[in-house]
Amino acid sequence: MKKSIINVTRRMMPVLMVAVMSVSTAQAQEIYKIESNPVTVQLHTNGLYDLALCPNVGVELQTEIGLAFQLDYVGAWWNSPSRNRFYSNYAFQTELRYYLDHKDDAFAFDGWHAGLYGQMATYDFEFGGRGYQSPLLDMSFGIGAAVGYTMPLSRRWSMDFTLGLGYFQSKYYVYDPNTRGGYTKINTKLLKFFGPTRLEVSFVWNLNKDNK
Repeated sequence: MKKSIINVTRRMMPVLMVAVMSVSTAQAQEIYKIESNPVTVQLHTNGLYDLALCPNVGVELQTEIGLAFQLDYVGAWWNSPSRNRFYSNYAFQTELRYYLDHKDDAFAFDGWHAGLYGQMATYDFEFGGRGYQSPLLDMSFGIGAAVGYTMPLSRRWSMDFTLGLGYFQSKYYVYDPNTRGGYTKINTKLLKFFGPTRLEVSFVWNLNKDNK
């Protein structure tokens, strides 16, 4: 029998790591700001992935010079092996971005931004027939450049719109269910794509108490 690439415990660990890192950073902020430059911490989720039933969470660390670092995690594990249904994936994305309209007296950044990003992913898609699986993170990866705009909604909330263009490569297996209840590998393919590899409409929550 083919085993899904999704292990729930393994899938949830990155989510817990992001959450713990975010809370720990938020608790340490007040001490850090007294002794050094301020750092803003934000959590966000891409609404487009959420609509596609791919829960996701990200953390962004912003510095007073306008630079920010993002780490995002995406994961879905909607599987039903008895019905040959697999909708599984998990992915990581990082970005180093710069806010073009950054002001020194504002912690939460808004306006236009540009950055460079990297991506790694796994997936297993099958809906009762032919399936496609890329089981290892180093089999599917990409790099690119992104531009976007962050629109404040309140002191705590904002929305971010981002579009990225880049290169994505994925080595994957094509398989079919067989009559013995197992799965038959048909062949291995390599996808190489250059174009839009990132689209975000994200909801952002600012954790800083003194956000201006």
